[in-house]
Amino acid sequence: MRLLSLASGLVFLALFLPLKVWAGAGSVVHHDLDIVINPQSHSIDITDTVSLPDKHADVEEVVFSLHGDLDVELDKADGGSLYEASEAISGAVLPVHIKTYVVKPAYKQTSFTLHYSGKIYQPLALKDQEYAQGFRETPGNISTEGVFLAATSAWYPLIEGADVSFSMKVSMPSGWKAVSQGVRLDSQASDKNDNVIWEERNPQEEIYLIAARFNEYTKSIAGVEAMAFLRDADAELANRYLEVTAQYIEMYQKLIGPYPYSKFALVENFWETGYGMPSFTLLGSRVIRLPFILYTSYPHEILHNWWGNGVYVDYQQGNWAEGLTSYLADYLLKEQRGSAAPFRRNALQKYADFVSEGKDMSLSDFRSRHSSSSEAIGYGKSQMLFHMLRMTVGDELFVSSLQHFYQQNKFKRASFEDLEKAFEQESKQKLDYFFDQWVTRIGAPELEVADINAVKNDGHWYLKGRIKQVQKGSAYRLTVPLVVTLEDRSEAFYHKVVLMDKQGQFSVKLSARPLRVDVDPEFDVFRRVSRAEIPAALSQAFGAEQALIVLPAKAPKSMLAAYDALAAAWAKSQSTSLDVVFDYELDTLPEDKTVWLLGAENRFSQQMIDMLTQQGVIHQNNSLVVKGQAFGLSAKSIVLTARINPDSKHAVVWLAADRAEAIPGLARKLPHYRKYGYLVFDGGEPVNELKGQWTVTTSPMTVFLSADRAAMANL
Repeated sequence: MRLLSLASGLVFLALFLPLKVWAGAGSVVHHDLDIVINPQSHSIDITDTVSLPDKHADVEEVVFSLHGDLDVELDKADGGSLYEASEAISGAVLPVHIKTYVVKPAYKQTSFTLHYSGKIYQPLALKDQEYAQGFRETPGNISTEGVFLAATSAWYPLIEGADVSFSMKVSMPSGWKAVSQGVRLDSQASDKNDNVIWEERNPQEEIYLIAARFNEYTKSIAGVEAMAFLRDADAELANRYLEVTAQYIEMYQKLIGPYPYSKFALVENFWETGYGMPSFTLLGSRVIRLPFILYTSYPHEILHNWWGNGVYVDYQQGNWAEGLTSYLADYLLKEQRGSAAPFRRNALQKYADFVSEGKDMSLSDFRSRHSSSSEAIGYGKSQMLFHMLRMTVGDELFVSSLQHFYQQNKFKRASFEDLEKAFEQESKQKLDYFFDQWVTRIGAPELEVADINAVKNDGHWYLKGRIKQVQKGSAYRLTVPLVVTLEDRSEAFYHKVVLMDKQGQFSVKLSARPLRVDVDPEFDVFRRVSRAEIPAALSQAFGAEQALIVLPAKAPKSMLAAYDALAAAWAKSQSTSLDVVFDYELDTLPEDKTVWLLGAENRFSQQMIDMLTQQGVIHQNNSLVVKGQAFGLSAKSIVLTARINPDSKHAVVWLAADRAEAIPGLARKLPHYRKYGYLVFDGGEPVNELKGQWTVTTSPMTVFLSADRAAMANL
């Protein structure tokens, strides 16, 4: 995940300006910044020498935007003039109040010096998301907790369309350290203040400034400096991050090309974030101490220095960087550990659960993640695009095409079209059909299997059948894997069925009797899967457009109050129509919406357990057996998911907690466990003890060949 950049978080209005008024499009503006920060007063004081490219020596006016609480003046020694423009001339959509200015440089001058100072203090605010899952954010903040400044803060002159390079000298109170992108040229500390110089000469989309009372740790690795800035001294934690930083940079340099920056730094933020900036990542205190982050989110943020912060995104044509980064980080690491197929299934399950017809969009329309549906498209569908592209051209050409794309577009903005060009040049294949159907088209194919049968002739078996595309609209060009289990054979038979139309027939010659046929069993094709192909999971519940919460009337008052508070919190969700009833108000559970059954005392609890009999769930002696382990209902918090019917798009979720104080924690944590079908927690916090996904037992993409389908007669 990247912080909202100038391209994605800042939208300038159309300008109607004279030809000699320069707004910066396609150029790099250099800033020499001398900065003094006072966290106690939330203030900043900056002297900024702004240099335009020499080719713009004939520019008469330069338009820029700046935070509205900063007072600005032009250095008189430069000559020229500065005035505040009206909103009719220029404006920008930003999360802070801004003012627009026009500089008239002295004749034939390509640089001018500004002095600006004032307060930047937007306290953290809670941003609500689906099912009361929220996070805090700020567009800019200077406080005693720390400093966070980005383009969203408008803390330096923002010139429309221009990239930036910079050198900054930052002076702070003693004990404070500042971090930005680029290379650190100098760092000095005294009893009065700390000074540091950062520089980045390559074109950047924006300038970041992060500061706090950090403890610093460093390690040099093959010309790249690994750094860690922690708010509390913790050498052991820092060393773990420094070690894996070296490993990931080495891995991705071999895969893609040279690392584009001189350092990579882990920076601990003063609120919970997962931001990826050029040459550093800004993670929250709790996040960096989660053991799995080192092997999940952290490599993702390092890889963003190639994709998104090394090759920039042309957002007008869609954000390709999140999908490619996820595929080469999150997915590739799962593949190396043998978990690629479940990862792909999870991506297809998210699309099925969260992307209804009204929430769908093309990848060319995806800009950034703002909901579960946009994540399922911009991350999940995009990951699958790169997986299918790899399957189409092969591993060797896939890697060389990415290397070519990186070399051609480093520190430039690139689009899906540029990716297509790189892959076509390397593979010598026309791939316009591929990118057209997966990038610009909305939706996904839907597959069905029909008329599967086998006959024996002249000592060989012949398997025949049809694969149909049943989605609305035209056909996709697909290559669908077919896996056949053979009698008395240890290895299955693998075949690819190429579909050019809405349906295609296949006929294969086999050396033994076919017992079972699986169509796309490892989910290699992006498609809208049927519900029976994927297990019931919390994602199905959280993705529902309509839901019903059923309260247990016989629960103790304290538990009932906690469940009622949970229902009230979730009822505030803007993405779900949510009703709340008591269990005695229902004769049967509805099948047209997701149902949340709350409480072990709920009168529908046994019906829920009966739905999971095939999964081995047993209720006995006030305890539940889940995956062979027994858990007492009076000692744990248990969450189970099921479907009333295998093909239903609606889930039933049973949440039974043993104490009222566990309910708020469950409400907060469950959205982060959406891919799981069963969960067991302990204590009032609560702490997860068991999690997993149910086994799929009745997939329509699996056909077992009975005697009537495998005729023994010779033809």
